[in-house]
Amino acid sequence: MKIVGYGDRLSVQQGETVRFMVSCRAPAYRAEIVRLIHGDDNPKGPGVKSEPVAAPANGEYPGRVQELHRGSYLMVPDPSALDFTDGFTVQAWIHPTTPNKGGQGILTQWSESEQAGYGLFLDGDRGLSLWIGAGDGRVEKFRTETALTPSQWYFVAATWDAAQGTVRLWQEPLTRWPRDRSGAVVAGTATGGGIVARPIPLLMGACWKRPDGSRAQGAGHFNGKIDGPRLYGRALETGEIERLKGSMAPGDAAEGLLAAWDFSLGPSGREVTDTGPHGLHGQTVNLPARAVTGHDWTGNEVDFKAAPGEYGAIHFHDDDLEDAEWEVDFEYSVPNDLPSGVYAAWLTASDAEDHIPFFVRPRRGTATAEIAFLAPTFSYLAYANQKFNNPDRMEVKGLKPGSSRPADQFIVNERLHSLYDLHTDGSSVHYSSRLRPIVNMRPWHRLPPLSLGAGSPHQFSADLHLVDWLEAKSYRYDVITDEDLHHEGVELLSPYRVIVSGTHPEYWTRRMSDSLQAYQARGGRFMYLGGNGFYWVTSVDPERPHVIEVRRWAGTRSCEAEPGQYYHSTTGELGGLWRFQNRAPQKLVGVGMASQGTGSGRPYRRRPGSFDPRAAFIFEGIGADELIGDFESLAFRYGAAGFELDRFDLALGSPAHALVLATSFGHSAGYQCVVEDLHDLSGPLFGDKSPLIRSDLVYFEGPRGGAVFSVGSIGWCGSLSCNGYDNPVSRITDNVLRRFASDQPLP
Repeated sequence: MKIVGYGDRLSVQQGETVRFMVSCRAPAYRAEIVRLIHGDDNPKGPGVKSEPVAAPANGEYPGRVQELHRGSYLMVPDPSALDFTDGFTVQAWIHPTTPNKGGQGILTQWSESEQAGYGLFLDGDRGLSLWIGAGDGRVEKFRTETALTPSQWYFVAATWDAAQGTVRLWQEPLTRWPRDRSGAVVAGTATGGGIVARPIPLLMGACWKRPDGSRAQGAGHFNGKIDGPRLYGRALETGEIERLKGSMAPGDAAEGLLAAWDFSLGPSGREVTDTGPHGLHGQTVNLPARAVTGHDWTGNEVDFKAAPGEYGAIHFHDDDLEDAEWEVDFEYSVPNDLPSGVYAAWLTASDAEDHIPFFVRPRRGTATAEIAFLAPTFSYLAYANQKFNNPDRMEVKGLKPGSSRPADQFIVNERLHSLYDLHTDGSSVHYSSRLRPIVNMRPWHRLPPLSLGAGSPHQFSADLHLVDWLEAKSYRYDVITDEDLHHEGVELLSPYRVIVSGTHPEYWTRRMSDSLQAYQARGGRFMYLGGNGFYWVTSVDPERPHVIEVRRWAGTRSCEAEPGQYYHSTTGELGGLWRFQNRAPQKLVGVGMASQGTGSGRPYRRRPGSFDPRAAFIFEGIGADELIGDFESLAFRYGAAGFELDRFDLALGSPAHALVLATSFGHSAGYQCVVEDLHDLSGPLFGDKSPLIRSDLVYFEGPRGGAVFSVGSIGWCGSLSCNGYDNPVSRITDNVLRRFASDQPLP
């Protein structure tokens, strides 16, 4: 992308300031604050709608390129207590996932620019390597010359005797098979001037790139796990090295211990503890995975809190990214009288443009309307930069690179990831951060050619279909976000008579769910206008609120956490589906995930529940035999029930008094049952045969005059504007919202 940016927050209160960071390859660009209403340029819809906002931030700005610095590592900022006068021993357990990639730092105090210091590295096919450099152009590299096997645990160590100049390396697999040739023990002699100290940090999982830079930067990033790294101030003897392979505690080793880092301590944060004599504590950079199994994991416990000693590893990746850390280009102070809504900084430069969205909400503790739209920002983060459009896959499918938008190519070229992608080493992505460009969270975004629902707006862009409808129907509403709800709880919801969801509120935290239940118990009314909602257990990092964590297992998933790594590092809670923790979506909103599929959606047919007097207000203006959503749509081409569908299910907690108002029908074989409903493969699995594959329209009353209305389809809001907003989907939504927002009691 020629121009791309991000903001330092998604939710901004009136009176607060949002800062924008921009990378632009043109000499200059223009920024304008706009209110977003509709971003879909489909000619069958109302078209793109936005409103300019007068703001001091509007204007021309100089362009500059700001780079993304990917790759996680651990940094010990001040290792000056280390004394290698007599030599050293470096030791760790490693589980390399891409050992064929050369120059991966394991434990280093090595300056890449000066070629000086020392470091334990992986050198591709040449195996384990010890680098020693005096900074005078002489670099000595000692290697085992034996390649490591991917995804296997190895004991690695290197010693250097300063007086004798002798060097020894150990590279030994944890499990020794008779024909395994990946182990090696070698010796050599260093002839150079030894180690010359450099005022640079000690890194694990990388080496130092900018010794005099204003921000930490790593190079030579390691892919895989590191467990139990230790440093000694002398060259240990062979017998002492052998003892290190056992369960010996660091203090039990021979004298000379300088540092022993225990990654099992405090896995929820970025701090890493050194249990050695000098307290050389460190910090992780760019969110490597914590609470992961170590070399001594027995499998007897799968919760890291129950056996912390067996979770002494950190999994580093060369493509991790927490915070782009770009410099601020401009900022916008939100006026106190700016209406709550969906806004963006619109950036333009020659033939390029970008939008950086943000949501303006009322000040905490206040509301300006009876209705609130709850923007599913955690779902936006989960899908952030989803890599649908890999160029290799495009070639296989015969698609030309030009069939993707610049944003899709930016995701691939910059190796950005969503929670649906894999790292370059094939492991699952567990964390997502909003402090980086999220180029598929744009008003014009469409699912790319190789994805489910190809060509349709999705997530943020699909939710603008609802925003546009609210505007067209002249509703007064506030906008609040998932992040607001997680941090403020039920008190955020309490001022509103009715809360309206987005199209795909899939990622919810425990506190969000508890808050919505409390709101309903107090008489609140909720309209669930999407599908596949309230599905994955989601955590917010208590120290870094810009980060969410998801660990998938079971359920319908694109990837899965490794065995023993199903508990979230940030909060310690079990990941997976809320359904498996007695929190099925059916208990909250009456319906839950039933199917996902490709191709067009389908309409709904009225059920007997729709003729119950309790539901009469919902179907005012709807014929008894009239199909609901039987027309072309802005989402998935046709039908109001499409992409992902939710169904009513008493066994999973749908309220017995709920009315099933309508049910979709006629889904194709492109729709399939969710994995969690499949106990074997003998029954009908696809939409043309399985009765489980359907979307149910459901209504039920709650305590104190509250109620819930659920549509169970991601495609519902894509039908709202059809025929000039005059269609059964629009009428039903309007009937429900006007009644829910009124003082009039429900039947």
